[in-house]
Amino acid sequence: MLPLIFAMKILKYTFRLPNLEVVDDELVEAGEIEETYTFTLLFKGIGVYEELAHQPLLATLTSLGNEEFSESAISNMLSKDFISNLACASYVKIENGKFHNNRSTAEEFKRTKAYSYIFTDISFIEELVKMASDCILEDQKGKAKTKANNSSKNQ
Repeated sequence: MLPLIFAMKILKYTFRLPNLEVVDDELVEAGEIEETYTFTLLFKGIGVYEELAHQPLLATLTSLGNEEFSESAISNMLSKDFISNLACASYVKIENGKFHNNRSTAEEFKRTKAYSYIFTDISFIEELVKMASDCILEDQKGKAKTKANNSSKNQ
């Protein structure tokens, strides 16, 4: 049986965060809490990323992919700025049956409990970069298809 291969354009990720409490004037860890967040670049996220990072996401991802698997490639992919910009730009807030993905939600994500953990959760970073790559590929395919359709109409 062949494995199923599909593009991951929406990432739903559950962070396991320490639950800190003060007991008898001492800070103690009282288990974990789980918080689930949704990320995608399908709506306005690419534009939000470019606004935050001051450079195109495609250029950033391409530069990561073109480098040999070297220290500089790993360093760039794991840089705090890249991870922060990508996570904040792709964060989707869902409330009252609607979703929101804009500069305001990007800033809101920075104030969540999970934000400080995104830099150390390697699994999250891998899935976030995969989701971003899939969204960019889909966006580029759509642009190419539109360009091809426009060219055929002009002939």
